[in-house]
Amino acid sequence: MRTLSSGLLTLVAMAAIVLAFPSLWIKERIVDPEGFVATVSPMAQDPEVKDYLAGEVATQAESRIGIQGSADVVEPAVRAYMDSDQFEADFIDVVSQQHAWLFDPPPADENTTTMQLDIADMVNRVIAQTQFDVRVTGPILVPLNEGGSGLEAGRYHQVGQQIITLAFWSVAVAAAAGLLALLIARRRGTVLAWLGIGTIASAAFAWAVGVFFAHRAKQEVSGAEDAGRKVAEVIIDGTVADLHHAAYIVGAVGVGVVVVGVLFRMIARH
Repeated sequence: MRTLSSGLLTLVAMAAIVLAFPSLWIKERIVDPEGFVATVSPMAQDPEVKDYLAGEVATQAESRIGIQGSADVVEPAVRAYMDSDQFEADFIDVVSQQHAWLFDPPPADENTTTMQLDIADMVNRVIAQTQFDVRVTGPILVPLNEGGSGLEAGRYHQVGQQIITLAFWSVAVAAAAGLLALLIARRRGTVLAWLGIGTIASAAFAWAVGVFFAHRAKQEVSGAEDAGRKVAEVIIDGTVADLHHAAYIVGAVGVGVVVVGVLFRMIARH
């Protein structure tokens, strides 16, 4: 009876572990606003991201100044701004806007089919580095996709709430079932090894989720103009790379747990 109960609890724990890691990662690194910023902010250094935003900021700054020859002053100011710490802070604000558009409840009185990022602060900082006494009141909205692409405001609000619930319960069930299985098992080393296998399976599942997410997310921004689409793809690829990196670590931990379980089982026999 102990063996049967331990076996069933081990299976339950393994199933929960498979769901726990990817759902917890998505909750902490994508659904959570601060986690999303931490995941995406390193991409401020990507050349394609910088080139895209530099072009948009320069165009908007020149049009706001409205003086012939302003490009000669704006372009070096934009280059200096892109290499400054202030750009990284403003980039975080921009990606926070993106997160809010995707995960907050959709507004009732605004455009919900086109993701637009307000770059007014970026434009003002560049103009402030020139001799022109101009300040933009904003907003300056840059579209990141086209209306009708299928990506709408609040698209992931409900899904995000479901992932938060799934992460909580899968972690709770995995911990409770795993501990109970170890407590009542006659062969704890065997149970530990199977829990390690479950951890490896969870890492493999998370890796597959990353591939699927990248494919779907790139489809949803395929309607954007070329530069905007490339920036979105850089962010998507960077996010998936972060998940895959975490999956390799979790997989290695799982291998270690399997090894410990097998060694424990071998020692128990002697």
